[in-house]
Amino acid sequence: MRSTTTCSEGVGRLSVVVKSAREQIALLLRGDETAGSFSAETSAPVAGVTLSVAGVGPVRLPVGAPQERKLVSAAQPAMFGLGEETLTDTSVRDTWELTADQVSLGGEWDGLLDAALAEVHEGLGLPRGARLRAELHALLVYGPDQFFAPHQDSEKDDEMVATLVVSLPSVHTGGELVVSHGGESRTYRHTDRNKIGFVAFYADCIHEVRPVRTGRRVTLTFNLLVSRDSEAAVDPDDELAGLVGEHFATPVTRRWSEKTSPPPNRLVVLLDHQYSERGLAGIRLKGRDVEWVGRLRAAAGKAGCRHAFALAEIKQTWNAYEDDRPRRYRYHDDEDEDSSESYEVGDLIDDEISLGWWKRAGTAEGEQISLYVNESEVCAVTPTASLTPYESEYEGYMGNYGNTVDRWYRRAAIVLWPQERDFIARAEADLPAAIAELDARLNNGEDREQARADARELVGLLGNGSTSLLPSLLPVADALDEAELAHELLARLSGEGLTAECAAALAAASERYGDAWTRRIVESWFSVGGYHHGLWGWVNGTLPSLAAALRRIGADSVVVHLCRRIWANLSVSITAGLVPGPQARAARMAPLVAPSAALFTTADAEQVVEFVAALAACGDGVLDLELPLLRSLGTNVSSSLVDDAVRRLEGLLTVPPRSADDWSIVWSGCGCELCGTLQDFLADRSVTELDWPLRTDRRQHIHQRIDAAEFPVTHRTIRKGSPYTLRLAKQRDLHAREAEQRRQLMADLAWLRREPWSGES
Repeated sequence: MRSTTTCSEGVGRLSVVVKSAREQIALLLRGDETAGSFSAETSAPVAGVTLSVAGVGPVRLPVGAPQERKLVSAAQPAMFGLGEETLTDTSVRDTWELTADQVSLGGEWDGLLDAALAEVHEGLGLPRGARLRAELHALLVYGPDQFFAPHQDSEKDDEMVATLVVSLPSVHTGGELVVSHGGESRTYRHTDRNKIGFVAFYADCIHEVRPVRTGRRVTLTFNLLVSRDSEAAVDPDDELAGLVGEHFATPVTRRWSEKTSPPPNRLVVLLDHQYSERGLAGIRLKGRDVEWVGRLRAAAGKAGCRHAFALAEIKQTWNAYEDDRPRRYRYHDDEDEDSSESYEVGDLIDDEISLGWWKRAGTAEGEQISLYVNESEVCAVTPTASLTPYESEYEGYMGNYGNTVDRWYRRAAIVLWPQERDFIARAEADLPAAIAELDARLNNGEDREQARADARELVGLLGNGSTSLLPSLLPVADALDEAELAHELLARLSGEGLTAECAAALAAASERYGDAWTRRIVESWFSVGGYHHGLWGWVNGTLPSLAAALRRIGADSVVVHLCRRIWANLSVSITAGLVPGPQARAARMAPLVAPSAALFTTADAEQVVEFVAALAACGDGVLDLELPLLRSLGTNVSSSLVDDAVRRLEGLLTVPPRSADDWSIVWSGCGCELCGTLQDFLADRSVTELDWPLRTDRRQHIHQRIDAAEFPVTHRTIRKGSPYTLRLAKQRDLHAREAEQRRQLMADLAWLRREPWSGES
């Protein structure tokens, strides 16, 4: 059986690409259409291959002119066979020959040759399962005007079936190899100095080497042998089963990369005809699908696989080019002759395949699923592009993208997967159902070790930040009774999926795995910083009820961890919101009031004191959070929060009111030279205007600082001179604004002193 082979030779990979198992499955299902040719060609990078010749020594590749001359000096005129005789006649064959015992190949050669033989095996259409090997016959050097007239190789061994000509890179012109059979001729030229060329042809083919015009052509010739005992017929169904097994055992090589991924979990063989869910569920197949499905089901049984019938949705995106041919020759992507979109289709850009429904063997009903299928899992006997799409859409030039056409198809498929990967293959198609099954197995006392192995497979399917799966995974994590596995299973999810109904399962897991585990998993659910994606809504609407449910069953420590982690997120947002401008600061604090209120009412008294202590370390701008928070909480609040707000207000009111002649504004700036000048202007009690020549970028810096701090200062550019002048002016309502702010501070303080705060949290 053939397999995909690659060969590394230091600076690159072998260019020979043998068909994958799934491609060979398509060929085997297609049948007689796969017959091989009388000749086959491939090539491979020369780097890493070594050559040594007796009487010459090491030969560098590509072969240079001085070494070519040395090879000729060590060679003899080549002979040829005529009937039972071996003759020398330069009118028939004129070339120089070194025998096999004079030649030694090394380095990456063996691996490169094996891969080339695999490609040749396929190209010649040799029997599947046949074992092909190569025997070196000679090294040949063709100089100017040398050639080999048309002839047929004699079979030098009973097992010989073909000849392999290996062209070593050298500088020459002419010397083409022409192979003929059945009235068809093919001409092979090899001129790439960085590659080795391989041409194989059956021994009964007539072939010739045309005269070399310049330089020298250097080749190796091999006899290709097939083992006698390998010519026995191979049962196609056995071979199909073997290819199915090979597909599931072969790591996937990533496109445009040398890296590999684990072997695929499924094989999706696309059928030719369209079916409804009912028709496919009833196995009412049509045409060639009947034979293919029968053979694949038999192969699945032999290979230890399960199978399902499925419906696939396929979207292909192609490059498209405007077509300027006469209208009657244009391609229209629909039936409308008046269509304005006419184009030529180029290369395939993307091929997306997903399964939306399947019916597994042995089940009574089909299931809706959602499963993206990788191209390495797809086998198509009939290419999708040769079918008629049910919808097409042409997209013209879009700036960074050229013209494209999207085409959508619906196809049926039979899906195979190994029995030992049954759980993960089904989980990829319907993750919630797999989790429910795992939960049921654990509850029924089934094999826990197998359940743990299946749970480990699930970890890679869980997307970061998922909320919907947390309620169903919590009891599974608890029942697994393995702390690290439980953490891996839950850690990628988001705590925003927790509800009051999760309390019992969360409390059970916390009790089983301990306080340190609980803290760690809560921290993974609520990462600090970044975008919160609805976290505040969850805190407002769900945290209080969840905490109450946890406390009712004695899981107070879980509530402590939840509240501490929510506070960690809130404190980061509070710190980020303490910007200089009062309006901007109030706008940033407003969304934090409701979650802060929910947290303060949920946390215990000791934690609330911790949170207030953290607020107390902030600047006075935090009043924009504290005062709305106190109003939201009502009378049942922590006295420490009231005390901190009172302390801040009293401190601000100790500053005497601004005198009528005081125009100073206190500001620290960012520390740069420009902000230093601005700071001096703002701090001056008597100066109200400043004309300041500045370049554009420096003016922008000052504009941004004034606007961000919301100073009562106008700033406009006088566009005269060079550089332009920035004119700053302190606004006349500076005193009125501060007087209003002071009245508000006094009102807030009076309100705090008047309210009957209970001093509880």
